[in-house]
Amino acid sequence: MTDILQSPIKILQLLVTMPVGGAEIMVADIATSLDPERFAVVTACLGQPGPMGEELRSRGRQVISLGLDIKQAGTFSLVGRVRELLQEIRPDILHTHLYHANLYGRLAARGLGLSGVVATVHNIYARVKLHRSLANFLLARLSDYVLVFSPQVREDVWRYDLVPEARLRLLTPGVRLNDLHTGESKEEARRHLGISGFCLGNVARLEEQKGHDDLLAALQQVKGSIPDLTVLLVGAGSRQEYLQGLTQELGLSEVVRFLGTRRDIPRILRALDAFIMPSRWEGIPLTLLEAMGCALPVISTRVGRAPEIIRDGVNGRLTPVGEPAALAAGILELYREPGKREQWGQEARRTVEEKYTLKHFMEQFAAIYLELYEQGRGRRE
Repeated sequence: MTDILQSPIKILQLLVTMPVGGAEIMVADIATSLDPERFAVVTACLGQPGPMGEELRSRGRQVISLGLDIKQAGTFSLVGRVRELLQEIRPDILHTHLYHANLYGRLAARGLGLSGVVATVHNIYARVKLHRSLANFLLARLSDYVLVFSPQVREDVWRYDLVPEARLRLLTPGVRLNDLHTGESKEEARRHLGISGFCLGNVARLEEQKGHDDLLAALQQVKGSIPDLTVLLVGAGSRQEYLQGLTQELGLSEVVRFLGTRRDIPRILRALDAFIMPSRWEGIPLTLLEAMGCALPVISTRVGRAPEIIRDGVNGRLTPVGEPAALAAGILELYREPGKREQWGQEARRTVEEKYTLKHFMEQFAAIYLELYEQGRGRRE
């Protein structure tokens, strides 16, 4: 271990780009939270760095942009450019994230003698694509580990990609609790955002996976029973125009506010009465953990690790996927019972403090990197 302390283990994280999303937030946490005396983390993007990449740069972290368009560049040129980067950076461990980076990164690393190659699968397989499953099956043999963050994702990777269980590692997610404290009161946060009354919120990309149309259908059912209802939808995505049109069609334009991509999430969470996650599938619901860390009661569908994190009727409410009526019932329950909101919120905070902190999350990555580095050093000696 003395050698490790004298010379930090170099980790290269690889993605396509870094928009604001759960996977990208996790990558940023790895880059900023691991002990710099033990780990030197470099982040690289096949394309442009995106807002999260630029934020990492502003925090003094190294972010490399290859400036490639994966839709235009051929596989050989993409793999070749990543291989050149690996030869230039000479990392001890390559850690890739999401399908395309997992594909090109693992191909590029073949034969370079790295101490470890780790690929990460962040979401369940809502649609199984044969060519992707075949690629993942073959490339698993070029990976030391495939990391997942929920039993459902692990099941999909094992079932459809036939990745051996010995190569699969299930990690427990966590969030940075200290960053959730804004120093302002709920009333101050609400004045800043210009809201009042009973306020719900959701933070997610505007994509089919996140179930926003189910939420809108639920809101149509409850709006007559909640006279001063406000719903903040934070995020951007390919369904924004459709969802805004649906909001108008359902008569919810005075209720729902589309805030776009925001980086003041703690302030927004501070202003809410409850957090709602109507997702149709999930891997690692980081925004759910952040909301719970802010002592918010939560309403969530039974997806990903939500049933593990949420104790129904204790720190939140679990509902079936794709059932707006169940979401509506949960919303009305919390609206009508402020005492329950307070009680569930405090239990939610305790749950995160006990099991889902960023410190615990990062310790799992550190253990994997150290293990692979030691194994690789043993092979070299």
